[in-house]
Amino acid sequence: MAAAVRAAGCLPALRGAPAGRLWSRKLYLNTCPAASTLALKTVLSNGTRDNRHFSSLSHVLQTHCWISSPSNSVCQQYRPYSFFTKLTADELWKGALAETGAGARKGRGKRTKKKKRKDLNRGQVIGEGHSGFLWPGLNVPLMRDGAVQTIAQRSKEEQEKVKADMIQQREEWDRRRKMKVKRERGWSGSTWGGVSLGPPDPGPNGETYEDFDTRILEVRNVFNMTAKEGRKRSVRVLVAVGNGRGAAGFAIGKATERMDAFRKAKNRAVHYLHYIERYEGHTIFHDISLTFKRTHLKMKKQPRGYGLRCHRAIITICRLIGIRDMYAKVSGSLNMLNLTRGLFHGLARQETHQQLADKKSLHVVEFRDECGPLPIVAASPRGGLRKDPEPEDDVPDVKLDWEEVKAAQGMKRSVWSGLKRAAT
Repeated sequence: MAAAVRAAGCLPALRGAPAGRLWSRKLYLNTCPAASTLALKTVLSNGTRDNRHFSSLSHVLQTHCWISSPSNSVCQQYRPYSFFTKLTADELWKGALAETGAGARKGRGKRTKKKKRKDLNRGQVIGEGHSGFLWPGLNVPLMRDGAVQTIAQRSKEEQEKVKADMIQQREEWDRRRKMKVKRERGWSGSTWGGVSLGPPDPGPNGETYEDFDTRILEVRNVFNMTAKEGRKRSVRVLVAVGNGRGAAGFAIGKATERMDAFRKAKNRAVHYLHYIERYEGHTIFHDISLTFKRTHLKMKKQPRGYGLRCHRAIITICRLIGIRDMYAKVSGSLNMLNLTRGLFHGLARQETHQQLADKKSLHVVEFRDECGPLPIVAASPRGGLRKDPEPEDDVPDVKLDWEEVKAAQGMKRSVWSGLKRAAT
C-alpha cells in the first residue's frame, strides 16, 4: 500500500512534467498490483477538470507504465538465520556422529558400526556450475595482466571437457577408496605382531631417525571400568625400535584408536634406547641365563652362520639390534612385556671380554672347533697380569642343566626309544 501511495503522489508531477523528462522515468507498480490500480483510479477521478492533462497522462501511462492485473499474493516471513547457520560445522558433525550425549558417555552402542566424518567439500569448486560461468576470485584468478577480470562464460566444448575431467577424478577416488592396501606380513597373516611401522617421526629440533625401524610386538585391547562412562576400551601397543647396529629400545603406547597408539609407541620408544654390545658384530659375548618375574630366559652364544633359533619376538628384537646368530629358550610365563623387558635386561648387562679381563687381571681365551685345542686370546688386561692364581671363592658356582649335559655328552635319548609297541 505504501508503494501505491508513492505512485499516486508521483502522478501530479508526471501530469505536469515535460515529455523529455517523462521518458527517463518509469514506474514499476507491481509490488502490490491491487493497491496500485486503486490508487490510479482515485487520482484519475479527481482530475476530470483538465482533459488535456489527462490525455497526456494516459499517453504516459500507456508508454512508460506497466499496471498488472490484481492477483492473490502470499507473504512469508524470512529470517536471516536458521538452525544450521547458528551452529558451527564441528557441532553439526558431533550431532551426526553421536560423539557426545548420554549414550556415548555411558558407553552405549560400542558394537555398532562407527560413523566417520566426511569432507563434503571434496571435489567441489566454489563457483563451478552447469552453465560454466567464470567468477573472478572463485574459480578463476581475480587479476590477469594487472587488470581485474570480468565475469565470463566458458564455451560449450570447454565446459564438456571440465565435466569429463571431474567425472574421471571422482571415479579415480572411488577406485582408490575401494582398493584394499596389502600391509606387510608379520609373524602370521591375521596378527599385527612383527609388522613394520617404519622409522619414528622427526623430533622437534629437526632430528631424523631414517636408519631406525619399528616393529610391533603386541597389540591388545584393554578396558577400564569407570563410574560415569562404564567400560572404556583402549588399545595398548608394545613396539621395539632399532637401527641394526646395537641401538635398540622398546615402549608402550595407549590410545583409543589403534593408529594413534602406534604413533605414540614408536615415537616414545626412540627416547628409551639401549646400546647392546655384540661380539664381532653378530652374536652375544657369553651365555646368559636369567629370570624376570615368572619368565625364564636362556641365551647361548653361537658361531657365525648359525642363525637365530629362538622365540619369534626375540628374533624380531635381535634383528633390530643387529644380532644374527644366537640360541634362546623361553620357559615359564610367555607374557610379551616381561619377555621383552627380561631380554633387554640381560643383553644390556652382559660383560664384554675386555671388561672380564680387566676384572680378573687375566687373559681371556677362547676355544673354537676350527682351531682345535689351541686357544685364541680374546682380550688382555690393560693393567698388570695377576701372578698368583685366582682364588677358589671367586670361581662362580654355575648351576648346570642336566638336560644340556646329557645332550652334550650324547646321552640324551628319545622319550619314545623304550616304548614297547604292539605287534602288527
